[in-house]
Amino acid sequence: MNAYPPFSLLLFLGRRFGPGIVLIAGLFVLAGAGVVPGRFSEGGSSVRRSNLDNGLTVVTQTDTASAVTVVEIIVKGGARAEPVAKAGLSYLATRITAEIQDSDTARDFMVKALRTSVTSRDDASIIHLECLTEFADSALASLLKILTDPLFTNIRLDRLTEALNHQQRIQADDAVNEARLAQREAFFGGTSSGGSIFGTEASLATIKPKDLKAFHARRFVAGNMIVVAVSDLEPVQLLTLIERHFKALKPGPSSESDTEPFSLKNPPYPIRTIVKEQQQSVVSCAFPLAPISRRDYVLVSLIENILGRGPGSRLWGLRTDKKLAYSVSALATPFRQGGIFEAYLETDALKTDTSKEALEEELRRFFLDGISSEEFLAGRAVLQADFLRANETKANRTSTLGFFESTGLGADFFDQFAGELSSMTHDETNAAVKRLLDPARASWIIVGPKR
Repeated sequence: MNAYPPFSLLLFLGRRFGPGIVLIAGLFVLAGAGVVPGRFSEGGSSVRRSNLDNGLTVVTQTDTASAVTVVEIIVKGGARAEPVAKAGLSYLATRITAEIQDSDTARDFMVKALRTSVTSRDDASIIHLECLTEFADSALASLLKILTDPLFTNIRLDRLTEALNHQQRIQADDAVNEARLAQREAFFGGTSSGGSIFGTEASLATIKPKDLKAFHARRFVAGNMIVVAVSDLEPVQLLTLIERHFKALKPGPSSESDTEPFSLKNPPYPIRTIVKEQQQSVVSCAFPLAPISRRDYVLVSLIENILGRGPGSRLWGLRTDKKLAYSVSALATPFRQGGIFEAYLETDALKTDTSKEALEEELRRFFLDGISSEEFLAGRAVLQADFLRANETKANRTSTLGFFESTGLGADFFDQFAGELSSMTHDETNAAVKRLLDPARASWIIVGPKR
């Protein structure tokens, strides 16, 4: 397959994905479908991993393209660290821990244009910081002061609980998000992976300041945290900066084993319709994923790309040829012990049934016929190009490194992704399609007006 004529493949890419992709993909193909040399991987691994004396895992990468430093503080556990009855605890505790407590610090962050954000997922909660490198030292000093001595009060808790309830309403207002949450319920209902990171109004009402304090004491310890930093600072300087501030974290063991039991409901999954008064419908078909591994991560990414990621993908014809959808997509959400692979479309409410039948037929044909050799080579080239583009900025790259490290894939997988992809075979990919997209394992969710 690697002997496939490069020029013919580039013509195929141009027809299928448009001329804009040909230059980038051509570099990949002409290199024999191997690793594309990039400034982040020249001269061996660009990623460095070390441990501080207090047990903190530190991942760093030097990138001199800009005088910007990006740091992510990752707390292992995430939604899996929450009792089901207190869904939203991980996000809420991390958000309130990282929130600026006084006006002087808030003013300082504004003057220096520092950017911070908080999120949570199944395996971890994350605090994200971006700043000019000249302000990195003072920014980290301020942030660590907050993290090591957070303020848990009823007033702050009530205010943030109200904000999370609002986020839940925003999620519920979006039919695509509502379908995605319903798929989580179909596969993982009754567990901590079965709902929103923002919890529910009922679960948030059970969370008290003592719960936040207990979460912080158990999870915000060095052995249960990872710091990822990408900066223009030289490697030794960057590690010294991180060590100077994060040595203040109290030592403590990893609490990954202290999480809610993970379980997947067995098929068949009954089709579910969620009535929502609107003019459009969302038709979603999802499949459960196996526990994450490097090989499966690349395989699932490749299948996702070929099936429904943009113009030329298998599902694209439902939009352009059959005129049955406003949008079509495939989306994989992997986490340490499982995940979800979803194919979905948005369509006019009057076309809901016809669109579902068409999507079901496309998925059935994809399962039975597999991926052609042309699709495989094109998809592999495009995925490599997409990976490079998606991780061009320091902010995105920091998040990718943190995701790989916190899910057990290892931050060094960042430099090995291209090699793993180039070693993928056509037969192996088609075997993964058979394993992943078995119709007997499918869950169907329809969100839209009553039909």
